[in-house]
Amino acid sequence: MSLSLHPVGGFWFVAIIATVLLVLLARVGPRHVEVPFGRLLTLKMLRLVAILLLLFAMLRPTLQFTRSTPEEATLLVLADRSRSMQVEDSLDNRSRYGAMRLVLAEASGDLEELQKNWNVRAYTFAESLEPVDVKLGSLALADSPTGEQSPLGAALQELLEREGDQRLKGVIVLSDGAQRAVPPLDAAPQLVARQYAAEGVPLYTFYFGQPGGSDRSDLAINDLLVSGTVFANAPMRVNGQLQALGYANRRVKVQLLWEEVDDKGKSEMKVVDTSEQEIVAAETSAPVSLGYTPATPGEYKVTLRAESPEGELITTNNEASTFVTVREGGIKVLYLYGASRIGGSAGVEQAFVPRTIDESPDILVSRKLFDYTRPREDLRRELQPGNYDVVILSDVDKEAMSPESWQALAEMVRRGTGLMMGGGYHSFGPGGFLNNPITDVLPVDIGPAERQNFRDKLREDVHVPGPVKMQPAGNVGRTHPIMQITASGQPGEGWEDLPPLDGANRLSRRLLKQNAQVLAESADAARHPLLVAGQAGNGRTLAFAGDTTFRWQLENHGDEFRRFWRQVILWLARKDDDTSGRVWLDLATRRVSRGGRLDVEVGATPGEEDDPNATIDFDVVVTLPDGTQQPLVTVATDAGRRAGTFATTDQPGDYTVEVTAKIDGKELGSARARFLVPDQDLELDRPGAEPTLLAGLAKLTEAAGGEALAPEELPALIRKLAAERPELKTEVIERHTYWDKWPFMLMFIAVVGVEWFLRKRWGLV
Repeated sequence: MSLSLHPVGGFWFVAIIATVLLVLLARVGPRHVEVPFGRLLTLKMLRLVAILLLLFAMLRPTLQFTRSTPEEATLLVLADRSRSMQVEDSLDNRSRYGAMRLVLAEASGDLEELQKNWNVRAYTFAESLEPVDVKLGSLALADSPTGEQSPLGAALQELLEREGDQRLKGVIVLSDGAQRAVPPLDAAPQLVARQYAAEGVPLYTFYFGQPGGSDRSDLAINDLLVSGTVFANAPMRVNGQLQALGYANRRVKVQLLWEEVDDKGKSEMKVVDTSEQEIVAAETSAPVSLGYTPATPGEYKVTLRAESPEGELITTNNEASTFVTVREGGIKVLYLYGASRIGGSAGVEQAFVPRTIDESPDILVSRKLFDYTRPREDLRRELQPGNYDVVILSDVDKEAMSPESWQALAEMVRRGTGLMMGGGYHSFGPGGFLNNPITDVLPVDIGPAERQNFRDKLREDVHVPGPVKMQPAGNVGRTHPIMQITASGQPGEGWEDLPPLDGANRLSRRLLKQNAQVLAESADAARHPLLVAGQAGNGRTLAFAGDTTFRWQLENHGDEFRRFWRQVILWLARKDDDTSGRVWLDLATRRVSRGGRLDVEVGATPGEEDDPNATIDFDVVVTLPDGTQQPLVTVATDAGRRAGTFATTDQPGDYTVEVTAKIDGKELGSARARFLVPDQDLELDRPGAEPTLLAGLAKLTEAAGGEALAPEELPALIRKLAAERPELKTEVIERHTYWDKWPFMLMFIAVVGVEWFLRKRWGLV
């Protein structure tokens, strides 16, 4: 027992109050009335008692008592009931689960003895943590393990949450040590083990099984790789890896299956390509590549499947599937770009532009660099009508291709291919295109004596020095579809906010062809033409004097940068007035692991008759494999765009995402796309035990006594624990105060009340 004081305002303050009150008690008394000594003494004694009670309350004394109470120690047993414990690679070729039950049976006598003085509780874990009865040292385990996951970290976490208020002396973990789990049950076991270490609770780990798994034979298709968007009548390849275990010196048939849909909407997977793979070693991985040419636009399921040999136990991993969108023709772009010097590499603009164009799901970009180490390349086979819808020349010198190749390109343009020549040190006149066949289809003529030879000093007379601010040229430029770079819908808006170009090729207005239209010009008194449109036969053409539009992207104008280049391609391909696909849906991936998350983006483009400033409403619904539907909440990311994340992916199978867009209550259109959650057997696809994980968990709690032990050491551990004192002493501290209780207050009121009553009765008030 101990006494402590907590005076109000400190000891000096209480001492001053006490002195003042005692002085007043001694000096102050009745002045005009003669009071008998006995009565005066009685009043002063009552007042002294009141002062003492007041001072007692101000000192706030506290009596503290400390006592110790015994508390039982608790030992926890955590056993794995997942399906990987069925693998027969443990003691005497028993299953891991059977070996675990055998070891527990051998230790039952010691465990029963331990129960006399210890509190023993047992749990099994798989998708959930389940308590198990412990009677006479025996655990009431199920006959066989059936769990679909083995979330060791989540099980340890939940166990600590359930039993954390007990006096834990340790946790015995019985498992194959492999964590096979999907979110939200994928907590890292190492992080949870550190919590046990912080609480001073040791982990005693026992592993069952072999690290390499069983000796079973197995085939698996891994690393499926296919483009998510392809074009009708264009060959495509589907690639993957065939992993073979235990099938040495055999041939394995691998098939490519393509989804076919009949007139009634019923789908069926049909084999469209087959190959045979030679398996030489007992454990090998070989690349597989099969091909198909889709003819009809739409969305299709694609499967790469290895034919299962007789006797194979696990077949769910023999195939891998995804979805492919086949587009109507699409827009095929050939991006030809040249180095600024012989043997050089691409410039910054040439890195940004094709990558930005290729981000559009309906545009496929092929690239070729000319470094001029092999001048006058012959590309006539590549430059055939119908091979590409648009060709872009970025800083390409005439020496890049043979005259016959330039003639072939000019013929492509006359037959309908769009062509754009961009700016650069070797574009237009500096590139030597005077009298070149390509000049006949460009919207500008090439002036004499403009050639810029390699290794020569830069000719400033054929270039406009920077900075060059770009702006729409008159009404034609403001209303042209290429020049609409903002989502506001206002013609030609947004150009004043863009950073200037570093410079440009000098295009003379007197060299413009008769059908040429200047769409953009420099925002200065000279008004140099920067973007000129024209027509050559059936093909549209552009001459663009700039080559530093990447600065728009770098200086926070990425949306304008993307819109400009997309609209260049659409216009050249004559797709600028195409109203199909006004509502679109973009999935980050078409294959999502169980429990994973999928990012979804939706968008829509209003029609000409719609108010461009009106809000577009999106309704996004995901249909799960079991047929149930779940709405997806999205948030605005840009005008006409919204994004959301879908996380309910615990069911294996095909999912369908559908979006419907409305503007002012009128339906604008809809779109749908599918994705797949593979039906993977988490427990048996890779059933190898992981003793190192269990050993690591025990190591983290080593300071508290944690150990990694062999299964046969379990009885010895239990006997060792039984020899320890199970009782723990818990100190309980009790504090008692009397100055803030109601009896004390009644006493103080009673003393003051009696003093006042006596003064009243004796006529002193």
